Amino acid sequence: MTITLIGASRNIPFASGAGKPGSSATGFADALGKAGGAKATDVYQELDDYVKMTPAQRMRADLLKKLGLTEEDLAAKSPEEQQAIQAKLTELIQQQMQQAQSKQEGGAKKMGQWVDTVA
Repeated sequence: MTITLIGASRNIPFASGAGKPGSSATGFADALGKAGGAKATDVYQELDDYVKMTPAQRMRADLLKKLGLTEEDLAAKSPEEQQAIQAKLTELIQQQMQQAQSKQEGGAKKMGQWVDTVA
């Protein structure tokens, strides 16, 4: 039995020489560096930080991102600006909670209607 890789039939190297003796490619980090992207360690650190956040911290970070801010940006603001941003965050969280509640109630109503038609 012979297995032919799609890339091999098109002369496309799958691993860009990674892992081969004498190869200059070292993997994903090298590819990112060559592409001019962020350093892999920065990307990994950012992902690690995000994964370690609690759901509330993730929500806050996502909402700040929607406002074009980070925690560092917020800390650099004056106390009055921080209060205004906090008020906006509270408003956005309340809107999200109302939307989630409406979705949940809508789903319960649909389920109740389905049960009524089946019965």
